Formats: sequence, structure tokens, C-alpha cells
Amino acid sequence: MTVQPDSPKALEILDTAKRLFWKHGIRRVSVEEICREAGASKMTFYRSFPNKIELAKAMLQRLFDESMEEYRAIMEEDIPFEEKVKKQLLLKFKGTEGISAELVRDIYSNQEWGLREYMEQRTEEALRGIMNDYAQAQQKGWIRKDIRLAFMLYIFHKMPEWVSDEQLLASYADTQDLIMEITRFFFYGVLPHELKGDER
Repeated sequence: MTVQPDSPKALEILDTAKRLFWKHGIRRVSVEEICREAGASKMTFYRSFPNKIELAKAMLQRLFDESMEEYRAIMEEDIPFEEKVKKQLLLKFKGTEGISAELVRDIYSNQEWGLREYMEQRTEEALRGIMNDYAQAQQKGWIRKDIRLAFMLYIFHKMPEWVSDEQLLASYADTQDLIMEITRFFFYGVLPHELKGDER
């Protein structure tokens, strides 16, 4: 369990850190910079977070929790499965907007921080529920009967590796473009698909 903010000022520190990490990555952002931008003292910072990495974990935990809440709300809506998929794409778009290659690199390349392991653990938890939803959707004929759920799970596990691939990333304007390309490919394959608004 990661440290969670317990005061309005701690929440402000967390929001500020998220904005700075999103833009510059974790390594390049200092505790001093976070405190300065949040209008908080270092004493206030360390009262809520032992260090910058625990702050990053708290940010990731909140993002995971909020994303799964929104996902569950979508899945519980009384709408066709295809509409749920479109809403999931929009959710992914909003959730990755403005994310930097530096942040992805810092999470997945630095073994000492333990952020990759944390992401993998939370992803595994989320995937258990998602795969159960997709198994039910497949039984109802909303997902191709001939596709194996084990293959879908394999693709899910490969996505972080693709997003942090420097050679692949070089072909895209930014990290979000690559994330959305992978997400659309997962849902729609290579067949033509009409995209609207933020799904592009």
C-alpha cells in the first residue's frame, strides 16, 4: 500500500507533482521544485511523503484507482458493447493526454525505484477484472468468438514494452499518439474503423 495524502496541502503537492512528472518525468523534477510550485514547505512535503518516489507511487495509485472507477462505470452502463469500447478509448485518451516519454522511461527503465513493479502489480489486478468482462462479452457474441482471451492478455502485457520502445516512439509525434495507436489496434485491429473526435 502506498502513502496517500491526508491533508489539502498534501493533495496540492500530489496534484503539482502529477503535472510536473507528466511533463518532465520523475528524474528531472526535484522535491524543491514540487514544493515551490505547490507553495508548500519541505517539512510539509516530508510530513506526507517519505520521498519523491513514494510521491510518484501515490500519483500512480490515484491514477489507477480513478481509471478503474471510470472503467467500471462504463461497463455498468446499459449501452451496446461497441459504445463501451468507444468510451474506453476516450477514457484512455484523457488519461494519457500530455504524458511525456520521459515519464514512461522513468517508470519502466529505472529498476531501483520499483515503479515498474508497482505498475505491473496494479495492471495485473486490473486485468483480472477486465479479462472477466471480456470473457462475458465474448460469450454474448460482442467479441469475436475465434480470438483467444490468452492472446488478448498477452497483448495487454506487451503494451508497456511497446510504449517504452525508443525506436517505435520515434515514429510518433508524442507518447500519447503511440499509446492511442496501440489501444486502437487492440480494439479494432487493422480493419477500417470510423473514428470521431477525441478517438482519433
